[in-house]
Amino acid sequence: MVAFFIVISLLSLGTYSRNRLWNDERDLWADCVKKSPNKVRPYINLGLAHYHQGAYEKAREITQQAIQMDPKDANAYYSLSLIYQKIGDLRQAIWMGEKSLEIDPTLHIVYYTLGGLYFENGQYDKAEGAFRKFLKIYPYFPEGHHLLAVVYGAQKRFDQAVVEFERELEVNPHHILAHLNLGQVYWYEFQNREKAIYHLKIALFLDPFLPNRTEIRRLLQRLGGLSGSGFYQGSRGKV
Repeated sequence: MVAFFIVISLLSLGTYSRNRLWNDERDLWADCVKKSPNKVRPYINLGLAHYHQGAYEKAREITQQAIQMDPKDANAYYSLSLIYQKIGDLRQAIWMGEKSLEIDPTLHIVYYTLGGLYFENGQYDKAEGAFRKFLKIYPYFPEGHHLLAVVYGAQKRFDQAVVEFERELEVNPHHILAHLNLGQVYWYEFQNREKAIYHLKIALFLDPFLPNRTEIRRLLQRLGGLSGSGFYQGSRGKV
């Protein structure tokens, strides 16, 4: 039984918190709104500043003002999609993302966010389509192939999941979760002991303090991957 590891917060691009920075940003854009009350962009950016501070209701209120000013601003709908995701309203988050692309199909970053939203909502076919469209434009974007692989895993399409996990490792050979997920897939789905040991040991090597390290070590011990000295040097190859 594969238990895929995925950091959902990664699906919301740029949602880290740096209080001093965003306090400054909030003050900056609040001043811009005051000086240019008829311009949409300052409202969108002020909403994002509140969003990054975790003030989601305030962010929604300000961003909705931007949409009222210009109902055809794709960036405003995209921002509102991120806000609704944080509020926990997936239906509205998805609708806003789709509306953003309807207005501007070239706003490709929305496909990345929508892929995560569809996945979170259990719409795996749509999640796959969104991530594939995004990766067609940005094939080396960090996390993209990993998230698509997790979607394939949820659909039990493990051959394709392996391909995408491996592609993620081409982008970032130190991606801990990609190694961890590959190790599980190679063993539980393909009984490929050598490759399972290889990837599970790399995951532990990259982060010895993984929260689930006890389970990983137990599996490695069962596979014989903790015996002997030195780091395992097995080949990766293909399934």
